[in-house]
Amino acid sequence: MSYEWKEIIAKLDRYAKLERTPIGIQSFEKKEHMEQIPKLRHAKHIHAPCQLLGQAMQLGFTIGFSADDIVTKETGCCGVTGLLPQTDEFWEGKIFDGIWCKNAEDAAKHHGALTRVTKKYEALVASPLTSGKIDPDVCILVGSPGRIFMLLTGYQRTEYKPISFTHIGESSCSMTWVRTLNTGEIGLSLPCFAEQRYAGFSENEVILTMTPDDLIKAVEGMEQLYKVGLRAPIARYGAQCDIREGVGVSYPTYVK
Repeated sequence: MSYEWKEIIAKLDRYAKLERTPIGIQSFEKKEHMEQIPKLRHAKHIHAPCQLLGQAMQLGFTIGFSADDIVTKETGCCGVTGLLPQTDEFWEGKIFDGIWCKNAEDAAKHHGALTRVTKKYEALVASPLTSGKIDPDVCILVGSPGRIFMLLTGYQRTEYKPISFTHIGESSCSMTWVRTLNTGEIGLSLPCFAEQRYAGFSENEVILTMTPDDLIKAVEGMEQLYKVGLRAPIARYGAQCDIREGVGVSYPTYVK
């Protein structure tokens, strides 16, 4: 499907003012299919997938990668993201035994809670959404909790429904872009250890992932919120002010 990304991101910039460049991920059933993308970069070293997403977000790269470029293969990152099959050894979670989890039983529980990858793909390409070089399956948005909050409430403004998230611990990409890629559901996570240490994400940020259609819905909702005075960044009054001064702007009929 064709999207007017420059127009969409211009509105996102106006209403959300995210601190990071929004990027997309497109999956490819065969590695050779991604080679048709113009000026495609390839991983120069062995990386974690989050590092390559960081390059797209921080450096503006359109970068493709497959299992050949990724560390820990089936037992780790490739299994989490679906670049290689999730084997019985993967679900045992031995890579976390005595590291992130106290014992083998807890490690298996952790891996058992990860997203079940059902979509088949051999390669992924990450690129800024405004590049126009990919047809993204997933949009990745990174920003402060307050701005991500406003984006999510924009999504909820029409056809409201609550949104639930799971804290998986390390391998949090399973709960963000991997989840959205494989289920179409919105993903949200705190950046995990690897994302902070190797990919350049901040401990003060939140990672949000959506399909393109859900992102458009969220931006349209933020535009509606903007018109009634609910805007990002959120203007602060103070802990000792008369709350009626601020709240009365948003709920004038109900505050006296």
